[in-house]
Amino acid sequence: MRADGDDLALALLMADRADALTRAAFTGEAVAFTAKHDGSPVTATDVAVEDALLRLVARARPDDGFLGEETGLSNEGPRLWIVDPIDGTRSFVAGGRAWGTLIALADQGRLVVGVVSAPALGGRWWATAGVGAWAQRTGRAQRELTVTSAADLGTVRWVCHPSLEAMNPVDRELVGPLIERCGLPITPTTHGALMVAEGEADFCLQLSGGPWDFAAFAVIVETAGGAFSYLDGSTELRPKGRAAFTNGALHPAVLAVLGGRT
Repeated sequence: MRADGDDLALALLMADRADALTRAAFTGEAVAFTAKHDGSPVTATDVAVEDALLRLVARARPDDGFLGEETGLSNEGPRLWIVDPIDGTRSFVAGGRAWGTLIALADQGRLVVGVVSAPALGGRWWATAGVGAWAQRTGRAQRELTVTSAADLGTVRWVCHPSLEAMNPVDRELVGPLIERCGLPITPTTHGALMVAEGEADFCLQLSGGPWDFAAFAVIVETAGGAFSYLDGSTELRPKGRAAFTNGALHPAVLAVLGGRT
């Protein structure tokens, strides 16, 4: 396995390319979209970003695989780039700012590089496993990320995606015991996993998603000292599932309260 500066440099270049395309398409107004088979929106920009990043990887790392939310798996190999061209497309099409591009690299199944770029929020987060996790916000100095040390569920700050108001009845029942133990989740200022990595929240639940929704966040949280897994404790990326990002100290307790659900 390897994850070197060249891999991170390529991931950051991919983020720059994605930002150029998304900034050009984003005006703060509603954007045309079509509905996928699951009802979620997809725009021409989603497809253009994913295509641009696929072509960039094909040129720079022709032996690497590429897994994108819109186009699926292209090429196969021990190293796999995992990309969500626009995470938060619902916000993007509505003219909101809560969206970004997620980029991760897995080497023989181990996540080793992650980048999240949210140009409309003026933020970028990145990590290389075993090296460090960092964030840069517009107007602020670059800083290294570290999770909290909270170990008591009764005093935590936590985030949930989707929000309680948007949650289906099954998921609302699932998080009920957590609400009893931890109180209501706080309102996120960015994705909850990034808040965990930055020490602004103690844990985050994301109650649906594919590997492209989790991989980049997982690298950043784990490198900042936290933990990632699906709710049954597995860390192997799967086509769909519910996941927890925590400060590490709370991870067993969070999963125990949720009862090992998948």
